[in-house]
Amino acid sequence: MHQLYQTTRAISKNLNYLLGEYGIFSSEWTILKMIKEKGNMSQVALSSYLNIEPAAISKSLVKLEKKGFIERKVGTDKREKNIYLTAIALEQYPDLIQIVAKHREQTLAALSQSQQQELIALLKTMYANTLAK
Repeated sequence: MHQLYQTTRAISKNLNYLLGEYGIFSSEWTILKMIKEKGNMSQVALSSYLNIEPAAISKSLVKLEKKGFIERKVGTDKREKNIYLTAIALEQYPDLIQIVAKHREQTLAALSQSQQQELIALLKTMYANTLAK
């Protein structure tokens, strides 16, 4: 387990370095990517979909809002705000996608396709095991 933690930390640290030019972190990138792929969504839906605590999502959203990457607008339910990508986020998104793709390629470079598939299967199994109570 220690090796898994060390590996995921190294992957995140490296991606944070690469995204630093754009002033965002890997955790913020995950939010931007999700909104871009799934469309505008509420904070509750985003938290649930990403399996991240609401407080952590809230903190990241405040930062992204200050940086000009997202805006929150009241939806049909006045108690909940929907999250939208701004023009700045949409303009920089293609560059961010390229950075993340290059990072993924470098991270997995020494693994064959079958090893990559096996790794994904193993990680999915481990994830499922953590959800079993």
